[in-house]
Amino acid sequence: MSWEGIDHALNRVRGEADRISLNLTDLDQHVGHRLLRGAKLTGRTLARWEHASRHVHSLWTVHGAFRSVVESATELHAQGRDAQRELTFLLTGESVRLPREVPLAERGLLDEDTERISLAEAIARMSADYEEVTEVVSVAETAWDALHPRLTELDAMWQEIRTLSDMVELGDTEHEALRSELELVGDVVRCDPLSLFEDGRVDTSSLERMRGRLERTRGELRDALRMRDSYDESVERLSSAVDDVETVLRRARELRIQVVRKISSPEAVEVPDPVPALRTRLKGMDVLRTEGRWRELGALLGELQRAVHTAADDARDREANLTGLLERRAELRGRLDAYRARAVRLGFAEEDRLTELHREAHWGLWSAPCDLRRATVALSAYQRTLVELSGTEPAQNRTTPGAAASDGESDGGVT
Repeated sequence: MSWEGIDHALNRVRGEADRISLNLTDLDQHVGHRLLRGAKLTGRTLARWEHASRHVHSLWTVHGAFRSVVESATELHAQGRDAQRELTFLLTGESVRLPREVPLAERGLLDEDTERISLAEAIARMSADYEEVTEVVSVAETAWDALHPRLTELDAMWQEIRTLSDMVELGDTEHEALRSELELVGDVVRCDPLSLFEDGRVDTSSLERMRGRLERTRGELRDALRMRDSYDESVERLSSAVDDVETVLRRARELRIQVVRKISSPEAVEVPDPVPALRTRLKGMDVLRTEGRWRELGALLGELQRAVHTAADDARDREANLTGLLERRAELRGRLDAYRARAVRLGFAEEDRLTELHREAHWGLWSAPCDLRRATVALSAYQRTLVELSGTEPAQNRTTPGAAASDGESDGGVT
């Protein structure tokens, strides 16, 4: 090589050596690398790290030999042009000596224990090793970044569960299965995170399922603690809510008696009575309280609250349904009177067809019990006949579902 070529090549490899050193230092200090080195790995993560570790060893071995050659070339360069031939060999020849690591079963008796490669080949080998290592380190970092915050949150939830368990005097083995499952999930996250990395994404489903179980258990214990601290007030509120349901049901039953007496169709809805069963369950809470079973009490309180709420909604719906039937009968009576008054005003009140239809509708609405469906059809027929006789358009009313539909066609809105 010319002296100018040697200067250029030496400057290039010295710059490459510096950059490689910086990158190797960054790799050594990288959080993913340190976690992999320090963790007690298992499974897929262990297998991948053992493979990557061989490349780490090769990377540092080649880097040491490469750096030694660059330093030797730098020292020779200082001696001047007399070292030109030796510098040419160091910079372009197979000047990098590496220990040959061959298994005993694959060695020949006369095989050399070293191999020689050029600086360019050393850089290519280090680049390949570096890519192998950084790929595993990057995946591990991605997995840990996604998994560790979730695991930390689960551990905090578990500590809260333990505290709540002590406060409601549960035994140490009460949540043994939950603790064991959390430990298994934690072991996977800490020791084999790469088993949860597939197709470029981290599978956190096992942690989310664990979170759901912990949240349910924590919620039950919080309810149990609230129950312990406010049992009397909670039971009193619940008992008062049951009383309210009973009041609504009493009104609905009385209303149903009226509806059955006055209306035959549509049939009046039944009014079941869930109150006795609710009161029995309320009394059962005292037994659990005596035995200090606060967690079961908390769960039972939640169930009873939902049951009372459902019973109250159902009672109000039935009351509204029965009230609606009586209101519908009153509405139809009012409309018949209004149609009759219009017929009188127009001079058609004594017309035979109207008289017969009026008698039928009136009988249907004032008889007891009345058939609202049939009366609605008769009322609609009376209205249509009046319109035909008067030659006017029918007025829109709230029981007509469409522009061309009549009460008779729609059953008058009675269901």
